[in-house]
Amino acid sequence: MPFTPVMVTAGDLAANVASFARHLRAANLSPATQRTYLASLERLGQFLEGQGMPTDVAAIRREHLEAFMEDQLARWRPATAANRYSGIRPFFSWLVEEGELQQSPMARMRKPRLPEYAPPVLTDEELRRILAACEGQGFAERRDMALVRVFLATGARLSEVANLRWDPGEPSANDVDLDAGLVRVMGKGRRERIGYLGAKAVKAVDRYLRLRAKHPHAGSAALWLGEKGRMTDSGIAQALRRRGIRAGVPTLHAHAFRHHYAHEALSAGMQEGEVMALAGWRSREMLSRYARSGERERAVASARRLSIGDRL
Repeated sequence: MPFTPVMVTAGDLAANVASFARHLRAANLSPATQRTYLASLERLGQFLEGQGMPTDVAAIRREHLEAFMEDQLARWRPATAANRYSGIRPFFSWLVEEGELQQSPMARMRKPRLPEYAPPVLTDEELRRILAACEGQGFAERRDMALVRVFLATGARLSEVANLRWDPGEPSANDVDLDAGLVRVMGKGRRERIGYLGAKAVKAVDRYLRLRAKHPHAGSAALWLGEKGRMTDSGIAQALRRRGIRAGVPTLHAHAFRHHYAHEALSAGMQEGEVMALAGWRSREMLSRYARSGERERAVASARRLSIGDRL
């Protein structure tokens, strides 16, 4: 079901956003990207109308958009405000491409600077507790253990894991190859890549699949099933949160495993380009942001290994 923003404005902003939404669907952008863009534009429309600012796209100026960004920075974390910026900028670029505007009012605007915040990397002890919290012979226990193992082994995004398909009889519609220990994920921008599972993740997924075969919705194309059928991103996030609370890691979320993956891969000596290819990053900037959490720990480990002061 496509996301449609609810906008009530006196000008033509809402009509243009509706056309932009159709453009996004035609461009085959991921549902998550579409939601980000349109939700940001909905907030922009609400702000402009609430402040008595223009809601005709031809009348919207840079100062209006800067006021909106100032408002977002005052209300939300810098990362959230930056997402709002990234959500509205493509809209005005599209208006230029469509001939509705001669120039984007955001042409010379800059994205809000993000502080160098490095969220803590999951410790080995925390990971042991999380895995222990998934132990059990029931369907939910085996499924959640498989989920955690897949996140740990691949560093994949929540949406990528949620969208994995299971249809061993039809290779083109099947994303999991247990014999090869590989998964095929569809990343941002509809870019396909392969992730390596490893023996423990393969075992966990295999144990889950044996119970999945008896599930009332076993015929579903989705790999992950809940009581009512396919598990959504939200359903998986809730399952992880429940396991995290049980393990004493109440803020557990899928991206924590992504941070852990980047840290462990770089600590093991994997080249940056290899990590980017496996985890689906297109720029080193994104890898650096994720890897920053364990940078000091990796530096100390390297210093111990080299022991530079002891050479002479």
